[in-house]
Amino acid sequence: MTKLTEDQFQMIGQYIDLLDTVEEAFSYILNSYENIELTAVNQLIGDIFSAFQQINKTNEQLFVLLKDKSSLVDDLQAFALVVEQAEKLDGVWNEPNAKQAVIREQLYPAFSAWKVMVQGQLRMVN
Repeated sequence: MTKLTEDQFQMIGQYIDLLDTVEEAFSYILNSYENIELTAVNQLIGDIFSAFQQINKTNEQLFVLLKDKSSLVDDLQAFALVVEQAEKLDGVWNEPNAKQAVIREQLYPAFSAWKVMVQGQLRMVN
């Protein structure tokens, strides 16, 4: 079993916090879609995409750090499925109803399911 340093524990803790923050942003978007100006939603989506980039970078570090935990590494790699859902926004970015449907019905459910799968395992490591 891999022995983690204090910095590595902190990285995993910050990663878990980032996942929670992304979840909160999705929740805000979904709960406010009818009441928020489109530009604010677009900014939050941009923030989520920035977080996705950080998740990808951290996943690369976690693949190496947690290589002896193959099921967790497999689950981390499943983030690619979330990214696939996010890419569906490319074709509907300027169509508010279609964009909302992609977020509500595909992207958020994919992220939420992945987060639950990964976060529980990471908490046991951390």
